[in-house]
Amino acid sequence: MIFRVLGPLALAQGQDSVVLPPSRVTTMLAALLVRSNEVVSVGALQEAIWGDEQPLAAKAALHTCAMRLRQLFVRHSIMASSIETVPGGYRFNASGQTVDLVRFREMASAAESEPQADRQLVLMEGALSLWRGPVLANVPSESLHRDAVPRLNEERLWVLERLCELKIRLGFAASAIVPLWEATRSNLGNERLTELLIEALYRTGRQPEALAEYRRVKDFLADELGVDPGPRLRQLELSILNGEGRTEPPPLAGARAVAAAPAGLVALPAIASPQGFVGRRALVDAVATRLRANAGVLVLTGLPGVGKTALARRVASLVQSDFPAGQLLIGMRDADGHPLRAAALAEQLERWPRADPTRRGLLILDDVADVQQALASAPLWTPGDAVLLTSQFGLGGVVARFGGWIERVSGLSAAEATALLGALIGAERVDAEPAAATALAELCGHLPLALRIAAARLLTRTTSLAESVTWLRENPIARLALPGDPDMALLGRLDTAVNRLEPPLVDAVLRLGAQELDPLDLSTVARRLQVAPHVAEVILDQLADASLLDEHAGEYRMLDLLRLYSRGAINGRRPIVDASTTLSASGTEF
Repeated sequence: MIFRVLGPLALAQGQDSVVLPPSRVTTMLAALLVRSNEVVSVGALQEAIWGDEQPLAAKAALHTCAMRLRQLFVRHSIMASSIETVPGGYRFNASGQTVDLVRFREMASAAESEPQADRQLVLMEGALSLWRGPVLANVPSESLHRDAVPRLNEERLWVLERLCELKIRLGFAASAIVPLWEATRSNLGNERLTELLIEALYRTGRQPEALAEYRRVKDFLADELGVDPGPRLRQLELSILNGEGRTEPPPLAGARAVAAAPAGLVALPAIASPQGFVGRRALVDAVATRLRANAGVLVLTGLPGVGKTALARRVASLVQSDFPAGQLLIGMRDADGHPLRAAALAEQLERWPRADPTRRGLLILDDVADVQQALASAPLWTPGDAVLLTSQFGLGGVVARFGGWIERVSGLSAAEATALLGALIGAERVDAEPAAATALAELCGHLPLALRIAAARLLTRTTSLAESVTWLRENPIARLALPGDPDMALLGRLDTAVNRLEPPLVDAVLRLGAQELDPLDLSTVARRLQVAPHVAEVILDQLADASLLDEHAGEYRMLDLLRLYSRGAINGRRPIVDASTTLSASGTEF
């Protein structure tokens, strides 16, 4: 149960909220909550409830209010021990998980001490998202509205000021305009907020509006207070009139930390959709529907480079509004490619600034190493959150334990692959050479990674699509790579996919890929691997689980690019493919 103070006083459980009716009991609760974890004296409580019209037996009446408040807690299944009777008064024991005001102060304090600018933004935006309207609007207490509410509003304005200042300094001035506009209208004489609004307007090219804001605050100060604007506002007006500082300023020193964030962590209110994402509409819709329905753990499995992470990001961008607590994507491998340990994962999860801890969030664990790593992370998941895992492996053991769904992500369709090429290199180039574009998509096995590498190659070459296809055909495994970027190399991704297996399975996939077997017949596989048929079936099943084979109705097939890789890597050698090598992408020899 969450007590909400930052708006009408309410009790919330999950997505359900009950706004308390105005009463003396509500007032007593509000007086305790605004001073959570402090002793609130009997006199202060009596003043909050009755003001100057206190009853003759005020102490007894206060005791009756406390009793009724505890009865209210019982009706809503709240621990009565939250209210503690102490010498001289009462105390409400609270934490950031039980009172939104405490959570707001925790997040604001964490933002103040956070050295990384992106983390500061997330923490402050999360803190401000806890506010839901006029504070204690349903509490009939003159003293609380005179003393406590203004103080709370000042705390909010302080955080808003820090947030907007940081946004402007980091180059996000446009996103600061609306909150600053609202704040200056309700705080007409606040020069610092007006200064920030003027600067935000000016930096986004709205010079006339910026000067109009200066004139507004100047007139207000003169009419209401008989004073002129302060030196900072006057200097800002002069800078605008002289056209100084029009371009965005350099980032804060803390902005360096945006690029130097902990490996694997992307902590954002929402996860951005990947640029150039095309196709897979039915799969995207199915995954989004299951996440919204809280249908257990959802696994996206497929070969490295097939686009699992892009798909997860795409879905996350579409379901943003369904997860009010926010979204978090964590890479499950460290900078060296080793599986992330549970302690490191726990540290990253602890730093997730959930916008609303009482509601659902979306947690994406990207590139999970195996079932064991997933199970080790499970105790760290927040109950009620949607959990989306991406992995080369099927992770059936996770779904068997927690329920859920497994979606296998395969290559794009021919039409989708061609559309992706058009999005990457320009539709006009694809339209000019449709046959070559189709051949290039087939040569890339319709894998998004291979297509993106090929597109980047095309953007750096002046040749036609047809000439580029001819060049790539001579050595597709080696040439589908970007110089200076090891992560954008098909060979490296296939090496990674194969070497994640146990040695006997590595040997099996390389030997099977080197053979002309399509589909992979069980008896033939057993004979080629010199194992019993039931052992061959286990091997094929494990290779399919590792996304190195496609399985449909008991038939196993190998991706053409992986088959070509295996021919060059047999017996552990790196693949060396010459011009005589053939790749059957559509029955065509290259």
